[in-house]
Amino acid sequence: MNDYRIYQSKQDVGSRIRSLHDNPLLAVGLLDVGSSEQLESALSWYVANLDYDIHVLTMDDQRDIKTLQETFPSVSFIVFTSRGFSGEKINAFASTCKTNSFLIVRSDAELIRFDGEKLFAMMEAKEHPAMVVPVLANSQKEIIPTVRIPTLVDGRLSHGCDFPNMLDDTKVDTLYPVMGMGLYDRALFQRLRGFDEAIHSEYWQALDWGIRCWELGHPLYLTQTLLIQFPDRLSVIEDITEMEGYRRCCTKALGVVQDLRGKNTVRKPKTDYDKDAFRDEVKTRLVWLVKQDYTHLVTCWAGGETKK
Repeated sequence: MNDYRIYQSKQDVGSRIRSLHDNPLLAVGLLDVGSSEQLESALSWYVANLDYDIHVLTMDDQRDIKTLQETFPSVSFIVFTSRGFSGEKINAFASTCKTNSFLIVRSDAELIRFDGEKLFAMMEAKEHPAMVVPVLANSQKEIIPTVRIPTLVDGRLSHGCDFPNMLDDTKVDTLYPVMGMGLYDRALFQRLRGFDEAIHSEYWQALDWGIRCWELGHPLYLTQTLLIQFPDRLSVIEDITEMEGYRRCCTKALGVVQDLRGKNTVRKPKTDYDKDAFRDEVKTRLVWLVKQDYTHLVTCWAGGETKK
């Protein structure tokens, strides 16, 4: 686990104490993944336009925190001792913020649309999603295929892609959040134990989180009421390399099998097997919690009948 230190915002103590009792609606976690200029530009925009308990998630020796605090006194900083992966940074932020929801964004991307009224209404509904995932656009303002679809290829875990519906505010099912970005239900995120830090890949961490949500009965929606653009990237491609820990994702996703009566049993995947994940996660926890196994999820998704 990556160690980190929190530099609290320099707002007056009275305001900070009051905020603890108010249980504010939203916190913003800004992943510092670009240049200093991009970070400062992003912070200037968020402070001016979406000043909700902003935290920068950055790395030790990467930025001059003292100078940034003087420039942005309302912003807090979570500084990690090593580079790590997005998942563990988001986990730390979720444990730090005291809000109902939190929004994860990146310093190299711009928040183009955030319809707070509609997004908060969606997250506060009785049957609300685990998170709302943003529509993504490239530097040419072209919408990219952000919708993720569960698939199986020769029995192995995979995903398909599709373009989102941009005609109205209709929410679309999506398997996982690209690059971890989106609006999360904080309590549910922590109840589901957040991202798996034993997986050393942004893609596989996000895939594992999304599949776990769906299998345990918590959907992820994508809607154009949340839109993010990469102003300097024509192509937005995920690194899906099979990094350390990817077998954990595959084993947890495929290790529980559900029969026609809805009874769960465990089964070792034929490929991409991780014995520790099978013993500690599948047999101990997931077999009792899964509401829909991955094979049924793929089948129902194809038929437009995802089970929530």
